[in-house]
Amino acid sequence: MKTVKEKWRFVEIDWLSYAQTAFYRPALIKAVSENSSPETVSFCSFPRPSVILNFFNDPDRDIDFNFCRQKGIPVCRVISSGGPIFGDRGYVFTFVHALRDNPRIPKTVEEIFAKTLSGVARGLRNRFGIDVRYRPLNDLEARSDDGIWRKIGPSSCFFEDRVVQMGSGVQVRQPDVELMTSIITPPPEKFRDKESRNLRERLTCLDDVVGRQVHIEEVKEVYVNQIEESFGVELVSGTVSDRERSYYKSFETEYASDAFMMDRSEKQFQRIPQGVERTELQYKISGGPLVRIACFTKDRRIWRILFTGSIHASPLRPSSPVHELENALIGSPVNQKTIHRKIVEILSRPNCEIAKVDPQELAGKIVLCCRSDGLRRSS
Repeated sequence: MKTVKEKWRFVEIDWLSYAQTAFYRPALIKAVSENSSPETVSFCSFPRPSVILNFFNDPDRDIDFNFCRQKGIPVCRVISSGGPIFGDRGYVFTFVHALRDNPRIPKTVEEIFAKTLSGVARGLRNRFGIDVRYRPLNDLEARSDDGIWRKIGPSSCFFEDRVVQMGSGVQVRQPDVELMTSIITPPPEKFRDKESRNLRERLTCLDDVVGRQVHIEEVKEVYVNQIEESFGVELVSGTVSDRERSYYKSFETEYASDAFMMDRSEKQFQRIPQGVERTELQYKISGGPLVRIACFTKDRRIWRILFTGSIHASPLRPSSPVHELENALIGSPVNQKTIHRKIVEILSRPNCEIAKVDPQELAGKIVLCCRSDGLRRSS
């Protein structure tokens, strides 16, 4: 007897910039979570260059925000995880919006990355006869002619109350590298566990690895086949609903605000009391994110603390474990045992996760940051 596969909707999006998917993503999360839309895979290609700031990126540090404004390059902050991403006409991004209680969906960010990206890597290998691999935590890498593994696509994932959003991108065409590297300015620590030393060396595109111009349709077929295979579903063509378009407009109004964009900027601390000292530390977790810590202390207590970087955390709304931890540490003594206890308390809450972050290590880094003389500023 033939097994009837679960059907998910498949939609193609080519009328939004990559930045504008900042409003499309929560629209799908809302619609799928309330069961007004089916579980959905969206294959997106883009008409013009733009930039996404992920949820924990600092617009003053992770990109050249002023350059983008001067050049008229759209920038939006998105409710998702990872580092800033430049998307142009040679870039594609695929979203999965599924119910988290679906037995096909893994239970953690790391597990869903492994399941989805291993399948995509396998599909690209089989389709194009090239070496492609999934590199934890969230990268697709291809081996170039010089033998170096280079990134061809970033990914992001987070869980909300009822829905998981997983996204996977592939750079098909050669991007405008000069423009991209003028916008995205990662520190050297970002590449400490990579074979490349900077963004220019780290990235490649499918065209260069395959040795010919790859059609976007070919990449779309890889994603369709591998998602169907990996999750055991059938993708059925569909369209964006009127309800989803209405949600898009609502989120566009909310998430295009300056207050939302600058949530990870230190500019939010407009009035810093006399005697407060600022220190900073950033470190790269092997196989995980870049974490930047800015501590503001007075009399050996934390006045404020801000975590930024390419952090992967869940949930992100209505409050993330990162925001909860920042609030919990206000007024805390600079004591590793106390800080460690607060971190464990936050991460022990149901469904709270900061991928690859070890509480003991993070507590030690916070104390080290507070005691650092390297980047200290009195206010």
